[in-house]
Amino acid sequence: MRRPSAGGAAARAAGVTPRRRIWSELLPLEVVRAPGTLALLRRYALELSIAVRPETAAGLPDLAAACADAGVAVAVWPMIADEDGRWASAGNAAAFGAFVARLLDALDARRLTAAEVVFDLEPPIEAVRRALAGGRGALDLLGGGPRGARGSPRWSDSQRVYAELAGAVHARGVATSAAIVPLVLTDGRDGPACGWERLLGTPVSAPPWGRVGAMLYTSLFEGYSRGALGREDAVTLLAWGCRAAARRFGPRAGASLGAVGKGALGDEPVYRSVAELREDVAAAVAAGVSDLSLFDLGGVLARPPAEAWLDAFVAPPELRSPRETLRARGVIVAAALVGRAAGCARRLTSP
Repeated sequence: MRRPSAGGAAARAAGVTPRRRIWSELLPLEVVRAPGTLALLRRYALELSIAVRPETAAGLPDLAAACADAGVAVAVWPMIADEDGRWASAGNAAAFGAFVARLLDALDARRLTAAEVVFDLEPPIEAVRRALAGGRGALDLLGGGPRGARGSPRWSDSQRVYAELAGAVHARGVATSAAIVPLVLTDGRDGPACGWERLLGTPVSAPPWGRVGAMLYTSLFEGYSRGALGREDAVTLLAWGCRAAARRFGPRAGASLGAVGKGALGDEPVYRSVAELREDVAAAVAAGVSDLSLFDLGGVLARPPAEAWLDAFVAPPELRSPRETLRARGVIVAAALVGRAAGCARRLTSP
């Protein structure tokens, strides 16, 4: 696996305007729309990606109005009920589409709009929790869940529903973005048919997503490995993921960095220092990706000074490619082999 130089990656990224976005998953909407919070986002020219759940949906129009008044671009990050999977996946396409339409209709009714709708493509949250716990949970995920494929929509039908949904969002004049699990990047050209994309039930390839951002959280790579990977290994995986995303998605490629704070799972390992975020930004940009998102606003506000985190995130980085490690290489190769074998096996046994 050859590593391109930082100069070569920077040359490929030349002419691309850097974008900086920030996720907000758990903060109450009234905290996000507070004047001080919006002033901070505007000061750093950050685009806000706000999680909206069924129980918080009624507050979205007021937040969008406040963001418009403050000059802050807002992307809607829909999440349905946990029992329905929370995140967008093949098994909940219809329910997810209905929720997206409900949110955009509510904005239309107030003559408001979103800059973007983010489709967080992940397996159902309970499946992810079981997989992270190890043992049988990880095997369930490889097998498509405890119930297997029974009662699940056909893969082709799910792809079609999400393709139609993306098209409907675009028809409203709203952009789309897909957040993807980094394992999908190991699929290569066979991803749509045989690999992690189908195995995890995350329709990445078929829908016409406007942007595709890989979730490349170094603190999670290191922390969830339970000591198998170190910080240097995690940064290697970040740089590899950015190069793979840039090759596959071209100018549509983005990356999410973090984590500064905890999210829906509640036990996410977080950065030890601002210096780790600064190093991640440098590695991502050197690898050819300048459209970056930070996870997340709640963590930034909870670990003051917020300006230290945001300065590290938006400042022009000193481009440098990390030294590759053998452990990280082994993880990438193993993930590609497992994805191909398990994905093809599932293809033979599921609709």
